[in-house]
Amino acid sequence: MRQGSERSAAAVRDDGLRRVSRLTWRAGAAGVICSAVIAAAFGHSIKSSSPAPSRPGQGSILIPAQPPAAGSGSGQVTSGAS
Repeated sequence: MRQGSERSAAAVRDDGLRRVSRLTWRAGAAGVICSAVIAAAFGHSIKSSSPAPSRPGQGSILIPAQPPAAGSGSGQVTSGAS
């Protein structure tokens, strides 16, 4: 291969890398913009919904004072298959 064609090949390669890099940045930017638009759309719909009537203790986890009692019967479960 001649010296001129090697430089030409390197220039073509560099141009291709620049194009791929530019396309990657554009795709990334478009993804970020679309994500922001979707988040804003869903966030807006949540804020604009009417609030549910408030009840005491609503939205909290109720922890029982005692653990559940053990059930009657054997502790081993048997399926119908053999």
